[in-house]
Formats: sequence, C-alpha cells, structure tokens
Amino acid sequence: MEQRKNAPEIHKATVNDFEIIAHLGVATFTETFGSCNSDSDMRVYLDDAFSADRTKSELLTDGSAFYIAYADGRPAAYMKTNTGGAQTERDREGWLEIQRLYVLAAFKRRHIGSALMRTAFSEAQKIRAKGVWLGVWEHNYAAQEFYKSFGFVFVGSHDFVLGTDRQTDLIMECPFGKD
Repeated sequence: MEQRKNAPEIHKATVNDFEIIAHLGVATFTETFGSCNSDSDMRVYLDDAFSADRTKSELLTDGSAFYIAYADGRPAAYMKTNTGGAQTERDREGWLEIQRLYVLAAFKRRHIGSALMRTAFSEAQKIRAKGVWLGVWEHNYAAQEFYKSFGFVFVGSHDFVLGTDRQTDLIMECPFGKD
C-alpha cells in the first residue's frame, strides 16, 4: 500500500511508552470533553484513567494494544484496542473493540484518525474478527459521523461514568460480512 505524503507514522506502543499514552490521554480527553463536564468530574476521571500505574497496567493487559500516531515527528494521536476478555462488554467474543481513538486538536483534519481506524481494521482482519465495535458519547456527533463514514451502525448503548456523572455511550459496530 502506498503511503500518503505526510501520512502519520503509526507505532504499536510498549510499556515504555506509558508517559506518551498518559499525556495524550489527558490532553485529548480534556480537549474533547473538558468544556462539557465539571472540573471536578474531569479531574477524578483523568487522575484515575491516565495515572502512570493504570496506563502501564493497560499496556501489559493481554488482549489490549495501544497505537501511537506521530505527525511531524511528534505524538499526535493514539488508539487503544481490546480483544477477548479485555473488552469492556462481555458479549463481544470474536470482535475487536476500539476503546479509545483520540487526536490532538492541533493535528485534526490531517487524516490521522482515519489512519488509526485503518490500523484497527487491519488488526481485526489479522485475527479474523467478526468486526469492529466501539462506544461513543451520545453527544459527540462529529465522532459518530466519522465512525459512520467507515460503515459503523448503532446497535445499543452502555453507561460511562465520568467522575460522579453517569453518561450514555452509544455502541456502534462494523461487522465483517456474514458469520
């Protein structure tokens, strides 16, 4: 496959990349959701979800993988995928979950999210997954449209707790053909 000019470089992360992942996690989550949530709920969530210990643990979890996208030689985005027992929903055996896919605001509109999505699809095909699924905040319309452009459809919902605020994530999936 021919690489696009100025295409991001995508690397599978190792535990040694935990600081990059944690930094990208805090920065992208804050950019995306900070204005829609209370400071206290954001602080509780960020301190837990992107602590050094938790990030290292997630990097070492069987069935989870992180990918870092570099643009202009700098970390610009990341994605976390899960398979098997690492998935956040238990009824998804045989699927690949995209748990997180975030791009720093300064690097949006450069097709980095699309490159990460293609990586997820490639990884899912390597393991002969039934398809790819994810959860997206019910009010994140731009992300929903992005996922629809890759063939994802709505199939349900689940709760997402941010600090003390119980929110709704819509579940979207993109199945690969017939079972």
